[in-house]
Amino acid sequence: MKILLINPTYLDSNDKPIKFRKALFPPLNLSILDSLTPKNHLVTVVNEIAEDIDFSIHYDLVGITAMTRQVERAYQIADAFRKKNTKVVLGGIHPSFLPEEAKQHADSVVIGEAETLWEQLLSDCEHNKLKPIYKADSMPDLDRLIIPNWKNINLKIYPKRFWEKFPAMTIYTSRGCQFACKFCSVQKYFGKTYRLRPVSHIIKEIDNFPATSYFFIDDNIMCKPDYSRELFKALAKRNITWGSQISSTIIKYPDLIDLAAKSGCVALFVGIESISKSTLQKYNKGFNKVEQYDELIKQLQRVKITPTLSFMFGFDDDTPEQFKQTLLFIKRNKIPFTQFWILTPFPGTEFYTELNNQERIYDHRWSNYDGIHLVFNHDNFSAGQFYELYWGLQQELHKYNNIFKMAWYSSSISDKRFITLFANIIRKMYYRRNVYSYQAPITGGLNPINKNLNKYW
Repeated sequence: MKILLINPTYLDSNDKPIKFRKALFPPLNLSILDSLTPKNHLVTVVNEIAEDIDFSIHYDLVGITAMTRQVERAYQIADAFRKKNTKVVLGGIHPSFLPEEAKQHADSVVIGEAETLWEQLLSDCEHNKLKPIYKADSMPDLDRLIIPNWKNINLKIYPKRFWEKFPAMTIYTSRGCQFACKFCSVQKYFGKTYRLRPVSHIIKEIDNFPATSYFFIDDNIMCKPDYSRELFKALAKRNITWGSQISSTIIKYPDLIDLAAKSGCVALFVGIESISKSTLQKYNKGFNKVEQYDELIKQLQRVKITPTLSFMFGFDDDTPEQFKQTLLFIKRNKIPFTQFWILTPFPGTEFYTELNNQERIYDHRWSNYDGIHLVFNHDNFSAGQFYELYWGLQQELHKYNNIFKMAWYSSSISDKRFITLFANIIRKMYYRRNVYSYQAPITGGLNPINKNLNKYW
C-alpha cells in the first residue's frame, strides 16, 4: 500500500491553514509508526506546518495525528481524502478523548498509543476490514526496541545551529505521570505511573543517527532519580547536547542537576505555572513549592543550564496583581526565557469536565484551544481586560532594554558568551515581533508565511 502520514498544521481565524518556513521538531510519533510499517508498504511523511500535502496523489491509507488545536485542520484533510475514496485513520490525543467526534471524519480512529495496534490496522486495511475503533487492551511495553525511521522525513525544514549537520532530534525515555494536575491530560492519556525505556535502547537510538543535538519530549525526564542517574551517566559518554522538561521537584535531588549538566544538558523547561500557593493547591499542583523557585533557578544556572519557565494565567484566583508579581519574579531571578499560556480546558482533563458541567465554556472552536485564547468565562476579568494584561506582560518583557538584559543574563552562564549573546538577541527579537503581533513567542513553527495576525478582542 501507499501510505501517507500527516502531522497537520492548525487554522487561523478565517479557517485557513497556517504555514511556516520552518517547523520546530521532527515528528517522533510518525517516525515510530513508519518504523513499525512492514517494508512492503511505501510510506510518505508530511509535516504540514512547513510542507504541503499533494492531494492529487493516490494513497491507499492516510494516517493523521492531531492535538486539539490541530484537529479542525485534521478534519479538513481527512474529509478531502475521503471524498477521493481514500481510507483515513485519525489518532492522537484529541481523537483519543473524543473518538465519536473524530469518527465523523475518518474510517477508523485509534484511541491511545498506537504501537501495539499499527501493524494489525495495516493488515486490516489491506484486506478491506478496517475497524471503526482501535484501542489496545493495555499500554505498550516500552521494553520493545523500536528505532524511529527518519529516512522518510524531510529534515531540511527544521532549524539547526550553523555548525551542526542535523536539527535537534526528538527522543523519549518515559511515558506517564504520577501527578494529576487538573488542567493536564498526560496522566489520562499515558497512564498514572511512569513507564521507562531501557537506557540501553535510548543509547542505541542515539548511536543509530549521527545527530549531536536532542530534545527529550518527556514531560519530566527526571521522574525517577535512580533511572535518571543511569541515563545521564550513559549520555555523558556521547558527545551530544540536549534539552527537555522537568518538574520543580528536581530541587530535592541536586546531584541530578549536576549529572544532567555533565551529560550535555544545556536547557530545561520547567512548568512553574503560578507563583500563588493557593492556586497550585487548587489545581493539584501543590508539589510546586513557591518558596523553592528561587533556589531551583540558581541551581540550574550554577551548572550553566538555561531554564525556560512556563506560566499560566486564567486561574480562578488570578487578579491583575498576579501579572505584576509574576513580572517582578522574572526580573528578580533574571530569567532569560519564559512562556506564558492562557489556562485552557482541553478535552480529557478534569478542568474541561468541571467547566463544561458549569457551562462556563463559551468558545468550542478547537483551533482556539492553543493556549493563547481565553475560551471560558472568568469571574475576575472580561475577555478584553484579560488579554490586555496577558499581552501587556509579554510586551513589557520584550521591550528593547529587557531583551538586551535577558540576553546578557543567559550569555553570562554560557561557555560561549559572545555566540550565546548574539544568538539570544536574535531569538528574543523574533519573540518580540510575535508578541507585538499578538502571537505566542513559540508556536508550531518559525517565520509564518500566511498567518492572520489580528487581535483577539
